[in-house]
Amino acid sequence: MTGREHILVADDNATVTSALSVLLERPGRTTIVCSDVESAEIMLSRSPVTHVVTDVQFSGAFGYEGLHFLGRVRARLPLCRIVLITGQPSDALRTTAMQHGANALLSKPFDIDELEAVLESESDAADGGYEVVQVPSLDDILAGNALDMAFQPIVRMTGNGAALIAFEALARVRGDWPAGGPAQLFEYAERLGRLRELNLMALTRAIESAAGLPEPASVFINLDPSAFGPYLPGILDEASARSGVSLSRIVLEVTERSAFADPNAAVPLFRKLHERGIRFALDDHGSAYSHLSIIDQLRPSFIKISNTFGTKLEEDETHRLIVAHVASLARDFGCMTILEGIESPETATAAAGLGIDYAQGFHFGRPHAAAHWSGSGETHA
Repeated sequence: MTGREHILVADDNATVTSALSVLLERPGRTTIVCSDVESAEIMLSRSPVTHVVTDVQFSGAFGYEGLHFLGRVRARLPLCRIVLITGQPSDALRTTAMQHGANALLSKPFDIDELEAVLESESDAADGGYEVVQVPSLDDILAGNALDMAFQPIVRMTGNGAALIAFEALARVRGDWPAGGPAQLFEYAERLGRLRELNLMALTRAIESAAGLPEPASVFINLDPSAFGPYLPGILDEASARSGVSLSRIVLEVTERSAFADPNAAVPLFRKLHERGIRFALDDHGSAYSHLSIIDQLRPSFIKISNTFGTKLEEDETHRLIVAHVASLARDFGCMTILEGIESPETATAAAGLGIDYAQGFHFGRPHAAAHWSGSGETHA
């Protein structure tokens, strides 16, 4: 093997990972430390991993995530050198590990010479320095106040141009999170079965941050169906009281990452939220038909059309037809349309010609912290 080595270490024992990050120190090498297989899998897609060292047993739901992780590593990186470590070795485990894609099984405790031998390191990048990349766990991220909020303007299409009426709250990861940005963070939470927890924290943070936005602009906040529950009205009431942001300004933008288990059963909850003045938008991704089953129960005020179809709309007849059909369907249901991804005057003109009510995109403004928008132009709900 030539070039810099990237060794991914996955183990939920902090003592073990801390020791390995020291013992593996060698010029021309990067050690990436993860405390669970969920973050390790995300790092596999973001780093040029050459070696994997993982425990067989984690404290997760399945107990032996490390063993199942091997097959996924081997499928993604056929040439990666994989070492499984365990405190309970056996011939049966060794055989199973090899069947799952491991190159070697090491018994704890082991010394660095044993590990280096099975890693079969052949790097010729000895002139490079050593680097350790520590990937924080979701608990570390949430406890460390790492969620930030940026706001992108939403404008009303008018005959004379556009008028600012709202902002969409967009989650950001504060600082340098090695596993990526907000999309990867929410993917990580979903893999851990904690998507609801992260959604509710982002919701609260968005309302609190919105206190710095010009009034009375509305605030669109993404919320996964998994986060809808009997606790939601109370969380919204508390966040509104702390921030001074009226709930009548809040639009909950229902995402499509998951689905409502039973939309009919959620009707009383939707009613309670409507009574507080909260409105809803469906994050449509260009196929409003996927939402037909909940439109009647949710009674959304807006349907959003994805930037997949909005960007350079005027240059693609298929996208133009999709946007036109979704807009027509929205009107039939009494909903307003918001087209995302508008990046040029030409696209804005094409959108207005299709009867789009509201628009969002870089042409009207990039996401910024709330303070950036203070004192902005005309705003109204």
